Amino acid sequence: MRPRAFAVSWAKKGVKLALLGPAMWGREREPGLFVLIYHRVGAGQGREMDLPVRRFASQMKALRDGSDVVALAEGLARLEEGRLTRDLVAVTFDDGYREVYTQAWPVMRDLQVPASVFLPTGFMQGSSPAPIREGAAARGAEPLPLTWDQVGEMSSAGLLSIGSHSISHTDYDLLSRDAAEDESAGSRDVLRSRTGADVDLFAYPRAVVAHEDVVASHYRFALAADGTKNLPQSLSPLRLTRTPVRESDGMFFFRRRLQGMRPMEDRLYAWLRGLRA
Repeated sequence: MRPRAFAVSWAKKGVKLALLGPAMWGREREPGLFVLIYHRVGAGQGREMDLPVRRFASQMKALRDGSDVVALAEGLARLEEGRLTRDLVAVTFDDGYREVYTQAWPVMRDLQVPASVFLPTGFMQGSSPAPIREGAAARGAEPLPLTWDQVGEMSSAGLLSIGSHSISHTDYDLLSRDAAEDESAGSRDVLRSRTGADVDLFAYPRAVVAHEDVVASHYRFALAADGTKNLPQSLSPLRLTRTPVRESDGMFFFRRRLQGMRPMEDRLYAWLRGLRA
């Protein structure tokens, strides 16, 4: 990791440690469903959304050995039925980067950990750029999409399910209703034609929730990301929550996340970004 990235990572660890007490206080103890978000694995970016392969493998082994890790569809079905006796954990990937196949898939296959990947079909088919923040692609491996053959291979193994991440990965609050309709329906049509799957899962690009009625006309479930556990009595099918996993989490904060630690540092960073703006 580059010196600046190393310093930033440890600074963020310090913020999380300072907020550990308040973040753990009042955490929800009722059994529910944690949905983890990953993006890139082993791309060598040295950034928060790119985990080293060894770290990712340690996290997957920890899930296999100590958690009730399930496919997302199974977790949602059990959540709807309300028959939970302990927390469930589902693994998801956003954006469909090729490292899901080249780096993460061997780990998940060997450990038999199921996962879901949310694909922006424009990126997959070359009509839209990689859904990565400007400047972030300057380091590490080129942000390439999964191929349809790779998606098919992982899906046929029974461990990977497919969800939509729109076509162009544009924030939905920036779209007109007609554009949101095109993005929602068009993505599902491409995924069905390419994979044969009747996709009913959708992840809002950058977790920006908007046009829920449009999304609901095409998908049964839609996922955002505010880092809390989904509970049976407050289940919101079009606003399901997810927990981003970051490089600075390491194993210590990763385990705290699965104990219900609230991501209070996210709110702090959002507040600071607002001040800068």
